[in-house]
Amino acid sequence: MKKLSLLILLMATAFYAKSQTLILAKDAADYVGKNVTICDSVYTTKALDKITLINLGGAFPKELITLVINKEDQAKFPSEPASMFMGNKICVTGIVTEFKGKKQIVVTDPKQIVVK
Repeated sequence: MKKLSLLILLMATAFYAKSQTLILAKDAADYVGKNVTICDSVYTTKALDKITLINLGGAFPKELITLVINKEDQAKFPSEPASMFMGNKICVTGIVTEFKGKKQIVVTDPKQIVVK
């Protein structure tokens, strides 16, 4: 019975992981509050005192979406995220939110970002 329960749990987890919605960065506004995966190029980055900003789909201020990494989460990355992803095509998974009219995904774990 324990093996069956574990198998069902693993299958449900695999189904959830595969059922991520892959969207274009330009469509992020339609998915605010939803967990999505977005793949695009990193155009600009900026490391500030308390956060790192990674802009996808265009350079600031014409970015399509911004990834926000808070200072307390930066230590989880093998190197500084601003330089680590600059110029790469990446895929990020997370919940789309809005800040001052701009779309963003707050990244709390390096596993949310995959370099393509």
